[in-house]
Amino acid sequence: MMITGFAAPLAAASDASTSNSSSVYDSASAPGHITAQSVTIKTEVLPSSKLMPSSVDVSSLLQKFRDISHFATGDLSKDTAFALNIVSWQMPHGGFYKDMEKQYAAPWDGVTARSGWKDPSGVELGTFDNDATTSEIRFLTDMYVKTGNPVFKESVRKAVDFILVSQYPSGGWPQVYPKRSNYSDAVTYNDNAMVQTMLLLDDITQRKHGFDNDILSNQERSKLRTALEKGISYTLKAQIVNNGVPTVWCAQHDPLTYEPLPGRAYELASKSGSESVAITAFLMSLPQTPEIERASKGALKWFDTVREDGTKYNRQGPVYFEPDAGSVIWYRFYNVNEDVPFYADRDGKKYMNILEISEERRHGYSWAGSYARNLLKLASEQGYYELSKPLPE
Repeated sequence: MMITGFAAPLAAASDASTSNSSSVYDSASAPGHITAQSVTIKTEVLPSSKLMPSSVDVSSLLQKFRDISHFATGDLSKDTAFALNIVSWQMPHGGFYKDMEKQYAAPWDGVTARSGWKDPSGVELGTFDNDATTSEIRFLTDMYVKTGNPVFKESVRKAVDFILVSQYPSGGWPQVYPKRSNYSDAVTYNDNAMVQTMLLLDDITQRKHGFDNDILSNQERSKLRTALEKGISYTLKAQIVNNGVPTVWCAQHDPLTYEPLPGRAYELASKSGSESVAITAFLMSLPQTPEIERASKGALKWFDTVREDGTKYNRQGPVYFEPDAGSVIWYRFYNVNEDVPFYADRDGKKYMNILEISEERRHGYSWAGSYARNLLKLASEQGYYELSKPLPE
């Protein structure tokens, strides 16, 4: 595979296989405040000939992954202090933990745990879950541009090193690093973790969305470009194929075999009607090589085929699915080998009727949604994919 506009990809051969013929994997610092310094920020502009246009404008679907409004207030003084606090919470390996807005209100005290998870040897884990690490990189880059403080630049570089060291040789990223020794070690698309990582690398290497500056060296960008190539290659290999037809992805995949894997007890191996939307949108945003186009259009066709028109999902019930002419839904989980939706509970078992799972899980998890409506709408309106029939209005 060659993706124009990126470095040549690395071959990612499967190290193992299984007997299931329905999927691709079968075939093949110290705390405290630091005064901002006045520094000149260099802006780099690439020749237009090196900028590869996307085949489909899916920016409306991907822009939410660039959002830093949960950190930024628009008040430079407050945001600078907040950013300095964030730097103090960064772990030695360069990563950050998730959902840390309250902790970031003050600098790290040098004692409090910086992560809610540790590896078996006691090392605190960084994560990509719930926008972690990628959001910090984007916010600290923005603050570097606004203040010129080299502390922010150094922190971003440490976090970028975390991204590079945590990537598996096959190209995927786990939910956490170092290893947590559970499902978090799988290549994680769940909650769009890997898509956000790849989108960040794409923005950095293409010098767009705030990264057209000297926050990283050319050598560092080159390393990230290679990492991105590997991530894209992994994603193409992990796509689930049924009877020779490419479909979508699971929320977790094996880093060696690309096999769909379970997550938490109620997150069984499956085709994901939710996470696969962002994966497809990201692939559509890239230069369309034959491999990427095949994967993207295969996923779009799957979404178009399994969509359930005229049904509305009510998460809190008491009627969970009801007729509604203007609605369209997809289920969270479908069987890996066939397009049959299912549910699961904390007992790890699969159920075909939502009423068979506990009320706690029925209301505490999203089992369906209009996940791919806007994706299909954009693809159709821009002539990238022809719908089998119009979407409900």
